[in-house]
Amino acid sequence: MHLHLRADSVHLSESHAKALDDEFFLSHPAAYFASRISALLAAERTTDSPTPTSEPAFFEALGLTKTDGLLSFDEQDRRLQVAVEALSLRHQAAEALLRFLHAVAAAKPKAGDASSTWLAIADSPTPLIEVVEKTMTALNGEDDLFLRCLFTPGTRVDDMAAAAADTAIAWLNHASALLTGDELSVNAAHNKVKHGLAVSARGDVRIEFIKTPPNDLGQVPVSAFGEGKSVPIFDRPMLTYLSRPHMKPKQGVEAISLRVDVPVVLAEAWMIANVYAAVFHARAIRHFGADLPDGVAPYPTLAIGRLPEHVIGGRPLGYRQAVTLPPDGTTKPRKSGLFFHGSFISMDIDYDSKITGVVVDG
Repeated sequence: MHLHLRADSVHLSESHAKALDDEFFLSHPAAYFASRISALLAAERTTDSPTPTSEPAFFEALGLTKTDGLLSFDEQDRRLQVAVEALSLRHQAAEALLRFLHAVAAAKPKAGDASSTWLAIADSPTPLIEVVEKTMTALNGEDDLFLRCLFTPGTRVDDMAAAAADTAIAWLNHASALLTGDELSVNAAHNKVKHGLAVSARGDVRIEFIKTPPNDLGQVPVSAFGEGKSVPIFDRPMLTYLSRPHMKPKQGVEAISLRVDVPVVLAEAWMIANVYAAVFHARAIRHFGADLPDGVAPYPTLAIGRLPEHVIGGRPLGYRQAVTLPPDGTTKPRKSGLFFHGSFISMDIDYDSKITGVVVDG
């Protein structure tokens, strides 16, 4: 065990708290997220799978004599796996940032315990809504508190620093919305992936608005598609999950389909992780003081002016539709429709009038 600690009290002592945080602040959060983002970007471009030659320890552990097709998958399977993991990584970055800020800005040690950032994160409330609300209340309730969390002691907040802080605040707000927003219920998607993989991941569905209906033979020419002629809605991996929104009066079951544009989702994750790395380093400096040990991750270069709406753009985010009526029998279900960043377009799809068609040259 690398932590040379021995329990000697029901309370966390000052020496134990220091030892815990000495260890914790040697972590490298920016490198962790950079490594995972890089791995997912690379994985999306390959369908290579391990073999007994490339990964002998894995196959030896299984002890199987026949290994042909053991880890077989195709390009679509890989793209779906990467899409699911990209969403999970973005969620992890958002939760890491909010739980860390809760620990340094809102949390109080339990009676009798010394203050430890590591323990404060570990003891943070389980419900994310509570973490986010308490964190935002603390940050909004004290002037310059977020600046002190974001920058190292002695930083001169000039125009460049102020612009970096404004960008960081925008990504903090975006992370908060990802964790607690109940319109598209993105947090529910992560929970459905984490708890039992209760999702449907599809890469073979394309939904696109076109102006040219099928002809009498049920044919749609390729020329009906393209910029200015049609509007792609789902043209990337699609993750669908079931959710019961947390609101009053209660709603029924909703089916939500997320359009997962992997590079964009990973770019969101990086922007959030960049803010996390900054507040992590700033807190490490406050913990260690002038006697900064080797191994502390450097302060990152903060992005300036690249806001969530710039990264996400006008791409569709997902579609929501009611599956069951609200349980009280009188409340109307929430409107079905399509979500974009900062906007919602209600849509009533006439399934009874659906027609089929085949795309042909022309």
